[in-house]
Amino acid sequence: MLAPDSFSARVGQALRRGHESHRILFWWPILTVAGFLLAAIFFDGPVIHALTNWPAHERAFFAFVTGFGKSDWILIPTLLGMLVAWVLGYLPLTYSWRWAMRAVAGVCAFVFVGVALPGLIVVILKRIIGRARPMYMDELGVLHFEPFQHLVDWSFHSFPSGHSTTALAFTIVLLTLTNDRFRGAIIAFGLAIGLSRIVVGDHFFTDVVSGILLGTASTIVIRDYFATRNWGMRIEKGKVRFRLFTGFLPLWRWLQRRHIPKMLK
Repeated sequence: MLAPDSFSARVGQALRRGHESHRILFWWPILTVAGFLLAAIFFDGPVIHALTNWPAHERAFFAFVTGFGKSDWILIPTLLGMLVAWVLGYLPLTYSWRWAMRAVAGVCAFVFVGVALPGLIVVILKRIIGRARPMYMDELGVLHFEPFQHLVDWSFHSFPSGHSTTALAFTIVLLTLTNDRFRGAIIAFGLAIGLSRIVVGDHFFTDVVSGILLGTASTIVIRDYFATRNWGMRIEKGKVRFRLFTGFLPLWRWLQRRHIPKMLK
């Protein structure tokens, strides 16, 4: 399913290797739940109290940043771009335009799947888990769950954080598209969106951490799946190299030959 030298496959192989790996596979769910409970008990309340009481100008900044964690502004344009490029690809285009449309469709498809699939997982988990949001903290505490009881009531959709999942999923997508260029800035912005969910009082610390982990892990698997099948990217020396932008080169060369010299005259 995944190339042996992909990051996801190497992690899976490490977990399966030897007798000790079986112990890890047995204990990690227990340790994960225990870690979540301890973090929720000791950190969720103090962290949200501290961050929601930051100065007004800092909270205003994070209130602005948090909007970038919504998936609509990513999914709608990429879905439309994918469909339009796919339809145009059936027209009698020249070689350069045909390859450009394939590149547009491929880029949009990767971005759409890389963000939409983790988002879908979160939507399902929220409704299964039914954790109360921080607005109920004084009344219900930090560990109040009502599983399967609030399918449409957003106030019981706290865990995990959907904005944080989207932010880190898109972070991995951007790192892939840029081949890890601007790594620090991209990761910092993704984490800032996650942090903003606590500052605006919509999520607990553990909600955000879980969303970050879910968004990161699921999109890495999606990226490795695309790379394994050479869908616009490939694995070189254990690293994924994005190649779809080369599909625009024939069109760029055609523009250089035909139109750019005329524009410069």
